[in-house]
Amino acid sequence: MFLKFSVASYQPRTKSGFTLIELLVVITIIGLLASVGLASYTRAQARARDAKRESDLTTLRNALEIFYSENNHYVDTSGGWQDISNALTSLVPTFTKQLPADPGGGGKAYRYSGTSQGYCLEAVLETASSSQSTCTGSLESSYNYGVGNP
Repeated sequence: MFLKFSVASYQPRTKSGFTLIELLVVITIIGLLASVGLASYTRAQARARDAKRESDLTTLRNALEIFYSENNHYVDTSGGWQDISNALTSLVPTFTKQLPADPGGGGKAYRYSGTSQGYCLEAVLETASSSQSTCTGSLESSYNYGVGNP
């Protein structure tokens, strides 16, 4: 009952696993895919914040139009620019529940300029390539989106 063992029949166990080069290639590919995904995610967030800004100004415009229909004048700031938190407090709570705030992302506060017969609301859009405004007057220098009447 002796076991026969010959060198010719012995097969050494092969190592299973990945080489260092294979691991580095896989890690590099994962890193590239993650960076592309992160850039797309960041752009999507900026576009979402811009959509919120546009929606906020539309809501304020609607509240101002209702205010005008009941009072026959808009909120008057003598044509000077003010933050909406100072200028439009008379709209709360009758014409809007609360005044909106910029959703962040480095944006500036919403601003308002008005006379008894017209107004302009302005905001800073992160993804806008050029200024867009329906205001009859000009926006402040660092702002690039405006909604106004007339």
